[in-house]
Amino acid sequence: MNEKASGARPLLPGRSPASFAENVSPAVQEQLRHAESAGLHGRADVGFHTLLYALAELPRLTDDDRVALAEMVSLLTRWGAPGVGPWAFLDELAAACHSPRARGAVFLAQARAARGKAMAEYGTRALFEFTAAGDIGGQALALSRMSFPADAGLGPSDRRKLARRGLALAQQSGEPWIIALVAGMLAAVETYQGHPRAPRRWRQAASLLPADLDAVTGEIASLNYVNWALTCAYMGDYPTALEVVARGRVVGRGPWVHKFAAVEALVRLRTGRLDAAREQAAVARDGAAPGIRELGTAVAAAVTFETAPRLGHENLDEVVEVAYATSPPYGASAAATLAYIRQARREPRPARGLPRILRKAREAEHHFGWEDALLALAEIAPSAARDEAAAMSRLWSPSPRAAAIRSTVAGHLAGKGGWTSLIEGADALADLGEPITAGRAYHAAAKVAPSAREQAHARDRAAALLTSTGADRSLAALARDRSLHHGLLHVPETQRHQVNAGLTPRERDVALLAAQGFTAVEIADRLGITVGTARNYVMNVRRKFGSVPKRRLALMLGIVGEPD
Repeated sequence: MNEKASGARPLLPGRSPASFAENVSPAVQEQLRHAESAGLHGRADVGFHTLLYALAELPRLTDDDRVALAEMVSLLTRWGAPGVGPWAFLDELAAACHSPRARGAVFLAQARAARGKAMAEYGTRALFEFTAAGDIGGQALALSRMSFPADAGLGPSDRRKLARRGLALAQQSGEPWIIALVAGMLAAVETYQGHPRAPRRWRQAASLLPADLDAVTGEIASLNYVNWALTCAYMGDYPTALEVVARGRVVGRGPWVHKFAAVEALVRLRTGRLDAAREQAAVARDGAAPGIRELGTAVAAAVTFETAPRLGHENLDEVVEVAYATSPPYGASAAATLAYIRQARREPRPARGLPRILRKAREAEHHFGWEDALLALAEIAPSAARDEAAAMSRLWSPSPRAAAIRSTVAGHLAGKGGWTSLIEGADALADLGEPITAGRAYHAAAKVAPSAREQAHARDRAAALLTSTGADRSLAALARDRSLHHGLLHVPETQRHQVNAGLTPRERDVALLAAQGFTAVEIADRLGITVGTARNYVMNVRRKFGSVPKRRLALMLGIVGEPD
């Protein structure tokens, strides 16, 4: 992989300031440079084995050497070094340390690479050692790691207190990298708890470090930029999200190229730039860092859903699981995409899995990032969505996008009385620059419009938005809803070649015979149904394919190619 593709850039010379190691031996420094270079070029596994060699061949290690090795192993793990080997390596380093400060630094390195309860557990160990050593910067970082996991047994207010206490200690330490890292963790806690100050907190955290950084300190800046951009995206502030991604790419090295691509892919998908979303998703899928490939795959699946003539049958359940573990909001969006795909495939219970995503959000007290899952559930299975919507009602955030989704969900659940809520939600989504979601909401509003004029308005808005973005599958659903337009809209070409596009098994049997030139009488005879029933099936099939003539069904069903 070349340097441009990998995101590697010339490194600043000397020891990184973002380290608890002060006097690292020259031999270890050389191995660290080799390991870091390998990681920056997408070979975190090679970098880790370089450090294994250092541990085996350089037995006379000091505590500073062990800390420096642990910090690099932690970094390589976050960049994609696989398996349990790095964790055993870190345990060995911690056991060999003599001073509490060094042990605290190794435990902190483990906390930075861990997720969930393990992050809090290693953070607690680090706090004990840093407290014994009297290191307030270490205490600050340990407290911030203890504050983030929602499954570590602490309530939201206690987690926020820990994060704020950590920031106060970080500011006392005077170390910019510590302040930036702890401020980012506090911003993350406040984001998930729905605090309106969270975007401002992200801006402050990202501005604490200069642009000209070494790779290790750049990791901290990049983390803050990525999370700030994701926060903006899920709040519906897409221009700021793209601006933050651009700023983050200035400091992002190694795997951060792929992480920023994953965020941009999501924003491009939301804003209807499907070609750009596909391109950025492909970059993300080249990444080696844990979860990033799955984030790219989730966006690619959403683009394919809207644009592909046929849907494959690949299993996306694991993608949803890994995406959720990497970023719960991204995972919720991936789960929604999977539900739409299942519905298009006519699978039984297409919305299965969405209630579990929402339950996880409730258990974690997340006020942010689950809205797409509830919207998909309301569209696909309104009866199941009612109880979930009631359970989630206390967790809505004050963001503009959450308000728009909430109104849209309320409209779906209100049935024939949902016009006002649906049109308000659709208008708000359109104003945010989210045309595909808005177009689907306008389509739903058109179906319950109180007058022909309002129906035409909602229908035309849906058609215009979906056409402008190339969201062919959602546009095809509108075109097949003949009661809304009486033949004025046509199914997009990409959706006409789906053999199973919206057809029941019996409709498919009739369609295949009609496409081969059989008359209604002959179809009835072959299938053992009445002539009238056969004619009705043919008309239903034509309507679902955009009112095409019977002679065109062979083309629509992919039995023959386009005529010369």
